[in-house]
Amino acid sequence: MWEKAATANWTEQEVNFLLNVLECQTGASLLDVPCGFGRHTVALAKRGFTMTGIDISTEFLQKLAAQVEAEQLPVQVIYGDVTTTRFTSSFDGAYCLGNSFGYFEYDGMTDFVRNVSAALKPGARFVINSGMVAESILQHFPETNHYVLDDLIMDIRNTYLIEESCMLTELSYTKGEHTEKHYFKHFVYTLSEIKRILSSYGLRTIAVYNSTEKAAYQLGDQQMYLVAEKR
Repeated sequence: MWEKAATANWTEQEVNFLLNVLECQTGASLLDVPCGFGRHTVALAKRGFTMTGIDISTEFLQKLAAQVEAEQLPVQVIYGDVTTTRFTSSFDGAYCLGNSFGYFEYDGMTDFVRNVSAALKPGARFVINSGMVAESILQHFPETNHYVLDDLIMDIRNTYLIEESCMLTELSYTKGEHTEKHYFKHFVYTLSEIKRILSSYGLRTIAVYNSTEKAAYQLGDQQMYLVAEKR
């Protein structure tokens, strides 16, 4: 489902945005955290960047590793938990796209940011994209959603847990006569909370946009693209 949902045009727009705001030269070392099936990792590697992608999905990483080997791309694939993995390399830039920022409660989020910050060179930038920031998701809370992609159907039912500041999601995937259900939590942080966490680990927010077109982020915008810089 996620591979079908991410179009080539969408990926190209985000990659162009990353190259613009990260301000890295070709050959720079970049960290994709978490990388999923590696759509940005692969695209950037093909543009001449040295990439490291980390994720906890063995299925996605196996596919990514096979593509890296087949195409001889400059990519290191790491299976690991982003809250506990300490990186040995110093990166020229990093990014966390696709609503991945917010998977953890506060302690996990601070561990994640600490690890990314420690892996960045001074002056390197960290880009965060999410549609799950409080100023976005709570304005028009989506209790249900329904998506159809080719022969796959995804139905979503969301509940907001006020006492935990998180969204509890039930996902139903249907293909033909087969249906699977999955459940997960996504913790909702305000923009100011995110900026404070970043600042605590030496990452100064320098811009917040509502799209890859770089318009200023406003209350109720569906997406947030934050750019922070390592002190």
